[in-house]
Amino acid sequence: GIVLGCGSNEVGQLGLGEGVDTVRDPALVEGIGTVESLSAGLAFSLFKSDNGLYVAGNNFYGQLCILDNDVGDNVMTPYKLVNITSTTVVTFEAIKTSSFIMFDDGTVGACGRNNFGQLGIGDNLDVKLPDRPRAGVAVIPSGLPIIKLGVGPSSESAFFINSVGDVYATGSNDRGQLGVGDNIDRNLLTKVNFDNSVKVEQISTSGDHALSG
Repeated sequence: GIVLGCGSNEVGQLGLGEGVDTVRDPALVEGIGTVESLSAGLAFSLFKSDNGLYVAGNNFYGQLCILDNDVGDNVMTPYKLVNITSTTVVTFEAIKTSSFIMFDDGTVGACGRNNFGQLGIGDNLDVKLPDRPRAGVAVIPSGLPIIKLGVGPSSESAFFINSVGDVYATGSNDRGQLGVGDNIDRNLLTKVNFDNSVKVEQISTSGDHALSG
């Protein structure tokens, strides 16, 4: 369907163009086709539509997953990502300053800030141009496809549920929000152990806690 946005557009996060700093009534975001899903991070937005993946807003850490070196830190109108077919993408999700693209084969791409290891790629280096425009989340320990992501717009952690219901986590863990029994950050997917009677179907995260159900 259509997308309406309101609030701050100082860095283009609503995709409404230059000269529009604040919108107090819902305004139509144009040029993105028929939108199937959307996700908002800190000062940036992601859209999955019938004709591609679009991004807008702040790109300081590379969180918009753009491959073009000529694009600056702020993208004021929706920008279509190249080399990605939307029909192969299950979901396009944002956390605070990072993004994840989950594909229909169960693999996950990641980009943006990685200071806590939230991208799950085995190090704490940001994924951004010119050196690392996009990265694949490190091999899922079980080798099974991922079917769902657990994220949140203020989160610097991420969760992954595979096809048999196992849950893995990575990123910031200073408050124990990964649920792995300590408060040590992770930069590789680490299994979260639940009681055998628990089947996790969804996870939502914030900056200092996580919920599963």
